[in-house]
Amino acid sequence: MTDQPPPHPSPYGQPPSDSPPPGYGDVPQYGQPPPGYGPPPGGGPPPGGQPPPGGPYDPQWGYGPPGVPQGPRVQPSGDDTTWAIMSYVGTIVVGFLAPLIIYFVKRKHSALVRFHAAQALNYQITALIQMIVPLLVAIPIAIATDEPLWFLIAVPVYVFHAFAQYVVLIMGAVKSGKGLYYRFPTWLCFRMIR
Repeated sequence: MTDQPPPHPSPYGQPPSDSPPPGYGDVPQYGQPPPGYGPPPGGGPPPGGQPPPGGPYDPQWGYGPPGVPQGPRVQPSGDDTTWAIMSYVGTIVVGFLAPLIIYFVKRKHSALVRFHAAQALNYQITALIQMIVPLLVAIPIAIATDEPLWFLIAVPVYVFHAFAQYVVLIMGAVKSGKGLYYRFPTWLCFRMIR
């Protein structure tokens, strides 16, 4: 007889083991996939086992953390920021024609100009929709009741957009001048044109 207690029977009919399962507690090396993950099809590990220079992660092993661009960030040129600013300032001066023309002329040349011209155009379309809807509601009611005071339900929307357009468009011009992709709130700017 021995002094050791008998081993507990293992659940699932496997013999008991005092060692941890393989891969348990292993720390993956930087630039290497986690244990149990192999290289992607058609590719092997990077040369030397280190990630390529120029990025905080190796796209070979995944997409990276949210919010990190997939490639090296390209700084917009001064010409791009000028056109992006003009899409907002032109809206104040000549209306929706400025961002519309800038969008169709520059959309294939610069992502920054395309984004801001589309956003300025989307703001103009959204403001137009938000100003027409109260009128479409008020016109039949005013005709049916023969009371023109029903048109006053459109006044708050018109007053709001009279002041908000300057704030929003100037804020967009400042952000685009810095080369940033600033997005207006969705309720103020529906994303119809991308």
